[in-house]
Amino acid sequence: MYKGIDQFGNIRSGKIEVPEGMSAYEFLISQGIKPLKIEDVSEGIWSRELFKRKPSQEDVAFLLTQISMLLSSGLNLPKALETAIQQAEDKRIKQALLSVKEAIEKGEPLHTAFGRADIFPEFFLEMLKTAERGENLEKVFEIAGEFLSRMAQVRAKVLSSLTYPVFVILFSLLSVFAVVKFVIPKVAGVLAGLGKDLPLITKILLFSSKLMGYFLYLFPLFILLFVFKGKLISRENIDKYYLMLPIFGKVSFYFQLSRFAGSLRMSLLSGIPLVRAVSLAIDTITNQYIKGKLKEVPKEIAKGKSLAEVLKATGVFPSLFVGLLATGERSGELEKSLELLEKLYDQQAMRKINLWIRLAEPIAMLIIGILVAFVVQSVVLPLTEISSGVKR
Repeated sequence: MYKGIDQFGNIRSGKIEVPEGMSAYEFLISQGIKPLKIEDVSEGIWSRELFKRKPSQEDVAFLLTQISMLLSSGLNLPKALETAIQQAEDKRIKQALLSVKEAIEKGEPLHTAFGRADIFPEFFLEMLKTAERGENLEKVFEIAGEFLSRMAQVRAKVLSSLTYPVFVILFSLLSVFAVVKFVIPKVAGVLAGLGKDLPLITKILLFSSKLMGYFLYLFPLFILLFVFKGKLISRENIDKYYLMLPIFGKVSFYFQLSRFAGSLRMSLLSGIPLVRAVSLAIDTITNQYIKGKLKEVPKEIAKGKSLAEVLKATGVFPSLFVGLLATGERSGELEKSLELLEKLYDQQAMRKINLWIRLAEPIAMLIIGILVAFVVQSVVLPLTEISSGVKR
């Protein structure tokens, strides 16, 4: 894996296969790419897949906002970075800022220096190209920080909304599992000693217990399949089927639309040309199926076609999205249209989530009731059999 800068000043990253007799550094230089980071992916697969973590989006958002405030107070960038380093509690952020400060002091361009840290999103690095002379630098940090903060808040809302019903259902399943695993077998043993046959409902529960046991044995395999799912089935197909899921697929789709509109608006406000801004907006999309559908969009726009026309041709964007974009392009207020779209699809996603929450709680209680009734019946009936057997 590598990360570097090509001859046009763009950040490049990906995997390379180095010809025999050459080092990765020499190979990248021969391709016109100045390496910023080179990582051998032939070793340490567990640490890469399971344990490698970057600072959270919320932490990076706070850092960018903090640097913006320091710059607004009159400090120059190196001094602002030095102050942020002193206040940073996360070792990864501290180390990243140290590498940025060192690169700036060596005279490297801002986007190159911040690219070395490997914690900042690519759209932010592209924004820095428009502020190389320090003009409105604090505004660039502020806009990027606000955008990342808003994305982190939306994610936090989704997680907090789903926590309660998921917790209730999981706790109920664990309770049922405990009863099935430890109580029912003892009751079944007593009945067998009395020569009694088990009720049908108890047999079903015991069969479920065996299935749960098999599941526990296979659980490590499920974890491995989840971690390495990208090697078994393409991420694009996984994301395509995910969009088909009821509720979750729709919510994810709305958030992808909101993220695209928000990042495109932010890039345009920062002075980035439309073609490059669209490329950056596409890069912020996390659904690989949607991203694959949009990969030709920048090329088509570069040919002189309108943004709304090109996005409509992809078949991904709803007519409302395309219509508002077309209106913004005709009126010369594309940024306002994008801001409206960002808020609109954020609200659409949250409406779906709130609907799910209103339904999830009664559904969770219904599931609990059914499980409890099922377990009680499977325990009470055998106990009745035992009682009648004792009396005789």
